Amino acid sequence: MKKLLMIAFMALMSTTMFAQQGATWVGANVNYGLHSDYKNLGVGAKVQYEFIDHFRAEASGNYFFKKDYCTMWDVNLNVHYLIPAGGLTIYPLAGVTLLGSEVEVMGVKASDSNLGLNLGGGVEFPLTEAIKLNIEAKYQIVKDWNRPVISAGVAFAL
Repeated sequence: MKKLLMIAFMALMSTTMFAQQGATWVGANVNYGLHSDYKNLGVGAKVQYEFIDHFRAEASGNYFFKKDYCTMWDVNLNVHYLIPAGGLTIYPLAGVTLLGSEVEVMGVKASDSNLGLNLGGGVEFPLTEAIKLNIEAKYQIVKDWNRPVISAGVAFAL
């Protein structure tokens, strides 16, 4: 699992090394995980890099607040295909996720993490040349934790 995550990270880093003229964005988002038995709210941060026309790589990390004795986090490496539509940008996404969870009941802790896939899409709304808002929905396919995640965020150009 660690090898797979390292390979994905190296692939993301190599795309940014070969294309230095793309736009870079940093941002934050609010997330809502919708597992059938467990729903929780989270916050996260992201870095996006447009490495060739219509393609963008995104690295993000999210922390989901404790609910019913359980906290969760995820680290994601996604690729977006950007489709301009009037003043908006629509994008499908695909990528990998590392999803972790920790349960603490009566002082006893148990934790687990699993590698999985992200599939979904989103819409971006530019506010200015340097600020954009987005809404995104993705499905995380992870052992024992398959779930949709909805997020809303803001990103700033560097």
